[in-house]
Amino acid sequence: MNRFFMAVCLAIFMCFIAYSQKPDENSGKMSKREQQIAALNRAWADAINKGDAAALGRLFADDMIVTAGNGGLRNKASEIKDAAGGGGAPDPDFISTRPFTTEDVRVKAYKDAAVVTGLAKWGFKNKGQEVNQERRYTHMYVKQKGQWRIVAQQISSNLYKKSQTAP
Repeated sequence: MNRFFMAVCLAIFMCFIAYSQKPDENSGKMSKREQQIAALNRAWADAINKGDAAALGRLFADDMIVTAGNGGLRNKASEIKDAAGGGGAPDPDFISTRPFTTEDVRVKAYKDAAVVTGLAKWGFKNKGQEVNQERRYTHMYVKQKGQWRIVAQQISSNLYKKSQTAP
């Protein structure tokens, strides 16, 4: 009887521990705010694929700062020009071969700010040479006048070709 009682107590204790564990941040359970930010991240990728400068203009804050992979800095206007394809006549030497996609996206929301990290991939041919890009990115969102806007973007080369786990 004493062993049975100990086994039941141990089982109840283990259930309590398992139930009280904090869910894994990558388990797919996002708050409503984080879901909104994730949707904006998808809208950003869609706008790049469509060359939709107006959509990017709505997503980017007027005072947005972009740090490019080469360390250069850009503002909202130059990022829209770069991301939406320049808005001028198409370059006949440039052919998109793989759409802009994001993966390994992580969202962390705070009161009026959020951070998104992910891996962006795309491909193109330039003057006949195939180029496939992989870049890690970080977006900083801030809620301005009731709307979430990207205020900062950092792009870096993906030196690690496998998925990373968050610290």
